[in-house]
Amino acid sequence: MEDLMLTGGSTPFEVAAANRLIAHKQLTVMYATDELVKLIAECDVMLQAYQDELTRWECHGGSFDEEVRMLAAEALKDKRAAERALEELMKSAEELGFCD
Repeated sequence: MEDLMLTGGSTPFEVAAANRLIAHKQLTVMYATDELVKLIAECDVMLQAYQDELTRWECHGGSFDEEVRMLAAEALKDKRAAERALEELMKSAEELGFCD
């Protein structure tokens, strides 16, 4: 049924269907961008916690929290993957004509 509406015609219903499809794609790109940016921010928080733990350990000695180190390693992997995904998303958005 939807294929019938996307004929590229100029009736108000066909124009509205085409606009609705474009808006859906834009919304999907915006949502994905927002989620990736949030993930990168969470990774930055974990990496900062590791840096704080490392600084504390260097200044005061004592035991180093290995759990923080393991979480930081995972956060770094996740951050790199999210950054690559964000780059690909921006390329796709550009190809779809969403970027100026």
